[in-house]
Formats: sequence, structure tokens, C-alpha cells
Amino acid sequence: MQKEKEEAMKESKVSLLQLIRSPSYRQPLFVALMLHLSQQFSGVNAIFYYSTAIFTTAGVGQPVYATIGVGVINTILTMVSVLIVDKAGRRNLFLIGLTGMCLCAIMMTVGLVLLSTYSWMSYISMTAIFLFVSFFEIGPGPIPWFIVAELFSQGPRPAALALAGCCNWTSNFIIGMCFPYIEALCGSYVFIIFAVMLFGFTMFTYFRVPETKGKTFEEISSEFRRRRHAPPSGPKTATELELLERSTDA
Repeated sequence: MQKEKEEAMKESKVSLLQLIRSPSYRQPLFVALMLHLSQQFSGVNAIFYYSTAIFTTAGVGQPVYATIGVGVINTILTMVSVLIVDKAGRRNLFLIGLTGMCLCAIMMTVGLVLLSTYSWMSYISMTAIFLFVSFFEIGPGPIPWFIVAELFSQGPRPAALALAGCCNWTSNFIIGMCFPYIEALCGSYVFIIFAVMLFGFTMFTYFRVPETKGKTFEEISSEFRRRRHAPPSGPKTATELELLERSTDA
């Protein structure tokens, strides 16, 4: 660990343009951006921003109190996630969260569609929303913000965090601005769109996202190289990835 720290201190800073162009960072950068996209396009901010209107549509008698309940669940489950993330693993919690959110989105849709036929479906919709937020805070909420730092070494890390943050907030803006129009177009089936995207993000996480818990940067880099089924080639920059490879060969 000390040797890895010393090598990291020697690493030169990588600019945003170098980060995008370098083949060595292409896979971890793609994974980092997809994790942030999955956080925003899960539909959770549609619930946070328009929760009162959604609860009203779902037939909840006191939507303001239900919205407060969403905030309370948000806070409690975030603390739970912090406590268990090092034991359960980042990838496992992320998969559990995405899968649970996908099922809850389907459950919400069923509740909204059948509300006019069965009045008790309002309870199904409200329960689905609470569970949706709970699953979000277990994995997709906090994990993308710190897993980026684990995927990159000291040199490219600032640029990677900046790009991931820009991607996250841009997606947040898109969801916040577009959701009312999408809801007006799709009606009670609006959350089916999020369910489909959540299923796609779940498949991506299962096949492409490595577990970073308890692993050094060298081990994570080796896993990305194995996923490419070929060793990296072409010109290299003096980054920690190459420095670690040289120290291993020595």
C-alpha cells in the first residue's frame, strides 16, 4: 500500500482531453458515466421534484405528509447504506438497488393504471414509491459518487470526477425539465419508461461493472484489461497505471 502511494505521488496530472482520448481510461470512464446516468435516469428525481403531484395522482389523501415521509426514508436509508457498503460491496448493493427500483417502477405503474378500478391501489402506489426511494438510497444514490474515485488513480481522478459530476447534473436537469411533459404524454404508464431503463442499467452493471471493495487500483485495472481480452497497446502516458505495471515487472 505504501509503495502504491509513493508511485501515485509521482504521477502527472491528466487533463480532461487526455482522459477522453486515452484508451487506458476508456472502460473505467464509460463505467463511471453510466453509473451516474443510471442514478438520474432511474426516475428518482422525478419523484423527489414532483412527489406531491404524484401522490395526489395516486389518490393519497394527504400528499404533503407522504412527501415528508419520502424525505425521512431518504435520510435513514442513506445512513444504512454507509454502514453496510464496505461489508456488502459496491457492485452488489448497486445491483440490489437497481433491481428493486425496476420492480417498484412496475408496481407503481400497476397501481396508477388500476386506481380508477380499485381504490385500494393508492396504497400499492404509495408503498411502491417508498420502496423505490429505499432501494435508491441503498445503492444507486450514494455509490456513483465515490466509486469513480476508486476506478481512477490520482492523475486522472480530478478530471474523471469533474466529467462524471457534469454528466450527473446535466441528466438531473433533463429529468427535472422533461418529466412533466413525458407524464402528460404517457399518463399512468410514465414509470414503465424508467422501468425499462432500470432493467438496461441492471444488465450493464451485472456484465460490465467490477467490484472495487477491498481492491487496489492495480487489481481493478487488471480486471478491466481482462474484460478487453487483450493487453493495452499503443503509446502510453506516465500515469499510475503504467508505473504500477513497471513496478510489478521489476
